[in-house]
Amino acid sequence: MKKRTLVRLVATSCSVVLSCYLLHAGVLPGGSEGAVSYAKGKNSKAVVTVSTATDPVVLTGAVIQGGNVVVSAQSPAPPAADDGLYHLLAQNVYENGALGKEVAQAGVGASANFSFPLAKNSANSNLFKKFTVCVKRGGVLVPVSSSRYLTNPEVTATHTAPRAVAGKKGLLPAAELLSGNSLKQLGVKQSIYNVLLGSICSQGGIPYTYNGKTYQFSSGMIAQLDYAFSRMNAQGIQVTAVLLANPGDPSIVHPLSRGGPAPYYAFNTAEPAGVEKLQAAASFLAQRYSGAHGRVDNWIVGNEVNARGDWHFMNTGDLGIFTGEYARAFRIFYNGIRSENANARVYMCIDQQWARASSPKYFSGVSFLSLFNDMMTAEGNIDWHVAMHPYNVPLYSPMAWNNGKYASHSQATPYITIQNIDVLTDYLSQPKLLAPNGQVRSVLLSEVGYTSSQGEPLQAASLIYAYKQAEANSHVDGIIFSREMDAPSEIAQGLANGICGVGGAHKQSYAYFQFMDTPEAGAYINNASAIIGADLNSLLIRR
Repeated sequence: MKKRTLVRLVATSCSVVLSCYLLHAGVLPGGSEGAVSYAKGKNSKAVVTVSTATDPVVLTGAVIQGGNVVVSAQSPAPPAADDGLYHLLAQNVYENGALGKEVAQAGVGASANFSFPLAKNSANSNLFKKFTVCVKRGGVLVPVSSSRYLTNPEVTATHTAPRAVAGKKGLLPAAELLSGNSLKQLGVKQSIYNVLLGSICSQGGIPYTYNGKTYQFSSGMIAQLDYAFSRMNAQGIQVTAVLLANPGDPSIVHPLSRGGPAPYYAFNTAEPAGVEKLQAAASFLAQRYSGAHGRVDNWIVGNEVNARGDWHFMNTGDLGIFTGEYARAFRIFYNGIRSENANARVYMCIDQQWARASSPKYFSGVSFLSLFNDMMTAEGNIDWHVAMHPYNVPLYSPMAWNNGKYASHSQATPYITIQNIDVLTDYLSQPKLLAPNGQVRSVLLSEVGYTSSQGEPLQAASLIYAYKQAEANSHVDGIIFSREMDAPSEIAQGLANGICGVGGAHKQSYAYFQFMDTPEAGAYINNASAIIGADLNSLLIRR
């Protein structure tokens, strides 16, 4: 979903008053005493500092073993404690300091292990909690560690079927064509669909009891998803779902996002009712779409999240606050999804604005991704992945192989398009960015499109070039083209991105897409090379 409508961003500066609200609401990052500080900086922006270097106790693990949670801690210089005990708190994502529920104790020492019930899907569930060590001083609990979340929720999942991996070629389907078999005829291997949580949570019809409370989800919206996912699965397609907080149910929308001028908002990680509903929704959706109602292998949390003015609205210009809230939302969805479907992948999402200077409407992709990684690593590294939209710059540029001054192969490139997708995968290949298993995280090019408004041959050549570029990069697990059929609202902006026209007539790109991953691809590559004016294969960058 690219910026096809102008959205005006209001009041993006983050004042000290806002910082105080966030601090007392417990939504700033950090767990131990003194771990979070804020100050009034230039232009009245909040300066947030997270530090774990001085924590007397370091949490080295928080994992599920059998029906229990086991938290491990080390302390080279054990802190003083009135009663000689470590007190382990289980905290909600919006709680910090000494807030939370005590779940275990251990004697103060150089190392400690805490064990207590997981209690999944009960009023006392610890599945979504973070854990912090405290000691008593003067009769009051004082945090002496940063916080850590569970890192292996997948061990509790009942759905363990292998992923439906068929290939990298993907397409955004036309809803009106789902009843047919056009996707199968095109050889589509992956597809994508939006899940509008605001609509799902604002209506009823399907009761779902989770963690001791019963929620209602929209039977009409769920019926649409059942049909779409099942139709795609029936055609041999691996499905990706995009989780979006659209208007509808304000309880799932972050307090700093409500009423904002954008179609999608930041998720509510600041209030108990919203957090609990998101936990239930994550579990419900992952459970439902791991079987008879359809199967979703990939879940994307938000759309082009760094483009906060357009696609993930939150009324703050502070990168630390914004990223911290997103990281908490990601933990909720990750634990909810993976605790039901062990092999599902959960992706964060950025647009093509890589090292471009941040503005009131967006953060640069690299700054957002870097801080997100730091936060996830600090509180327990998990198997998160990256969805990215490598659109041309400008969007209506028809030549995927030539973005001129906008795309280079340097990490300082302002944009990442398909031409320089190696910049992203090289960045993710750094040791500090690797997944817990030591591998480079999956990259899913979940939305990209090329217009035919300047001629169908250019669009056709761009599609096959982009696919071959994705195919040549071993870290890219899919490329999903937008779209099967032109959207009239986009055509007016020069974005005739469909491989079919509005009426369904095939464009030249239709056959290129259909055969780009088949033995017949050679002829289309040769034709594309003639259109490009260079050997297409010589332009590919392999990784």
